[in-house]
Amino acid sequence: MPSIEQLEKLILIEPDDPFGHYGLGQERAKIGDHHGAIACYDKVLALDSAYCYAYYFKAVSLNELEQTDQALAVIDEGISAAKAAGEGKALSELNTLKQTMR
Repeated sequence: MPSIEQLEKLILIEPDDPFGHYGLGQERAKIGDHHGAIACYDKVLALDSAYCYAYYFKAVSLNELEQTDQALAVIDEGISAAKAAGEGKALSELNTLKQTMR
């Protein structure tokens, strides 16, 4: 995975590409910057509300911040998006995540 600096440069070049924001969210979460990761996932979802794994990892970061109720709400949004997009694998993983948070 590219570094945070590389992803930030990519975003400057392609600000409307959700992949760069998603990757930056992943990297921020890896270093424990869950607030920064959530902001990145929010940008992904603003650009592409069907980007199902952004819901998944946003919920994970929210849970890391002990915001379980918000995480569960995000999972429900992701489940709806996955159903609408026909994303069976993402739907399954979101449902499993929801069960582990209860």
